[in-house]
Amino acid sequence: MVARREPNERLRALLAEARWTGAGLARAVNAIGAESGLPLSCTRASVSHWLAGVRPRPPVPELVAEALSRRLRRPVTARAAGLAMGDESVTPDPWAMDDPAAALVELSAIDADPNRRARLREVVYTLTEAQPPPWSGLPAPAGLAGPATPSAAHPATRAAGGPAGDSAGGRLTPTRQRGWPAQADAAVRVAGFFAAADATFGGGHARAALAAYLASDLAPRLRDGGRRLGLQRRMLTTAANLAYLCGFMCFDDDMQGAAQQYYLTALRLAAESGDRVAYGVVLGAMSAQAHYLGHHVQALRLAEAAANKITPKAGPITVAFMLGQLAVARAFVGERGAALADLRGAERRMDRANPIPDVIGPYQRASLDHQRAEVLLALGDRRGAISAMTAALRHRRSGERRSHTVTLAWLAGIHLDAGHLEVAVETWHRFLDGYPYLRSGWADAAFATLRARIRPHRGNAAAWSLWRRAAEMSEPAGPDRQ
Repeated sequence: MVARREPNERLRALLAEARWTGAGLARAVNAIGAESGLPLSCTRASVSHWLAGVRPRPPVPELVAEALSRRLRRPVTARAAGLAMGDESVTPDPWAMDDPAAALVELSAIDADPNRRARLREVVYTLTEAQPPPWSGLPAPAGLAGPATPSAAHPATRAAGGPAGDSAGGRLTPTRQRGWPAQADAAVRVAGFFAAADATFGGGHARAALAAYLASDLAPRLRDGGRRLGLQRRMLTTAANLAYLCGFMCFDDDMQGAAQQYYLTALRLAAESGDRVAYGVVLGAMSAQAHYLGHHVQALRLAEAAANKITPKAGPITVAFMLGQLAVARAFVGERGAALADLRGAERRMDRANPIPDVIGPYQRASLDHQRAEVLLALGDRRGAISAMTAALRHRRSGERRSHTVTLAWLAGIHLDAGHLEVAVETWHRFLDGYPYLRSGWADAAFATLRARIRPHRGNAAAWSLWRRAAEMSEPAGPDRQ
């Protein structure tokens, strides 16, 4: 005898509270799935099945919960919606674990395992988790005595150095302790290698190898403690930077939920090291992600929280990054005067800076040019945005193929909006020159946008040539593009 399904009264009650029809919930679920690169086709009929007691496969329960959370402006879990199937969470909660190294091991081990890696694409980006604990509400760094000594630059620069003072305490034997400086230096060199691979080939390239290094090599060493307080903090900060890099690579590869989890883990590691500035910079990265996904109010909150971490210890490059991101966030919520003021503040800091090559997430003149372009475009100054984005291309360092290529696509779109069809076509051809070398969700999205936007202009000979070239490049898709 077939067991009879029980109607899902929890979901029905939540739908009534949200004043949503089944079609409304289905549209919201599809939209949130698209944020994380999950193409879905839920319909009113799908919701009817759920209400009748059918439990959809992951990640749909988490997407439903997130849709209801946003609508009701309070956290709603898949279990509360009557849709949970076993363990609701694919990834660990770094704030619920006593040991941040354990959270890093669990997350990166999933990413490093080819049999489990696909699960990370099912992790849902949530607005609830985009509100990490404030610095003042965090516990004191575990096992670390004395005031924190944050480093003075963007995480890229911090990974290459950091405090190295001595302090009593810890559990290392003298023999093991002598190995710590070498381990810290090795971690920095590894960071440089993977950051260069990301900048040249995109976030989908070599991230699994970086995750394996975090899970099997670096993270377990963080449990050892250390006699030298500064060196221990340096290892924690380096681990935070590498988690940040993994998050950025997921962000670029259109794995937004996984990126968010890596960013949260990086925040926890920064808190453990007592590095207030590192914590602020990761908040800035989370603001950029929220902005990219169109959550402009949340992006502003995160950018403001990041800017609040500015201290006398923060160097001009760090301050420029935070103020530049704050300017972008304010521009997109209509705060024109404040956005322009923050942008001028970022430019003053950049003018005083003497930047050195960064290791992770490099912030440089080209980055500020890009932020300026976004601010000006949001404020209606298309000509200024074109000028700023052109400057960003000019200032890009050699080897930054991903940023250079994606910037070309962005610039081509602005030119098309301005009616500069011929210039847009030429710029998109330059984008196509670099595109085949990238494993990047951003680049794939830019390629899809190119095809959609040039299609109506195929009556123009130059546009037709571009259309044909893009069509030829789109098939057949190799295994790296699956």
